[in-house]
Amino acid sequence: MRILGVLATAALLGTGVLIADMVIPKPEEAAAPAATPAADGQAKAGLTKAQRAARRSAVATLTEQGYEPVRVADWHPEDTLRVLIGLDDSGAERAFFFVKRKFVGNDDAAASASVRVASTSENGVTLTYRLYRPNDEPCCPKGERVRVDFRWQDGTLTPAAAVPPAAERSR
Repeated sequence: MRILGVLATAALLGTGVLIADMVIPKPEEAAAPAATPAADGQAKAGLTKAQRAARRSAVATLTEQGYEPVRVADWHPEDTLRVLIGLDDSGAERAFFFVKRKFVGNDDAAASASVRVASTSENGVTLTYRLYRPNDEPCCPKGERVRVDFRWQDGTLTPAAAVPPAAERSR
């Protein structure tokens, strides 16, 4: 009986050790950056130290101008033209464009009530503006969404179409 008790205890302890070995990460696994699913279904690693520094510099530019980023996930370090949407204390939003780390301009001189990044590419960004309907509350435009493509070409940031008038996108 004692021998069976010792064997059962050893088997239980051995099982616990095997489970712990499978569950506890190895030192090389713990040091590796976590992979996140990319839009195309492939895994991509987190930002490099240089990419994080460039994004921090961009966020500092927004902060200097009285804005905070709405979504830092809009920052795509692999693109030449990069964008962050900033939100000020009144709730107004503006797009801030960067080429690599250099600030190159805003989407418009006037802020908007609602602007979002629809898509990005190497030298382009598409923004979506939400317009006001006549009876919308100042906080919340509920009208149509208008897409405007911005391109970085020959050292100039250019919208492919006119940004909707400020009166239609802010109150």
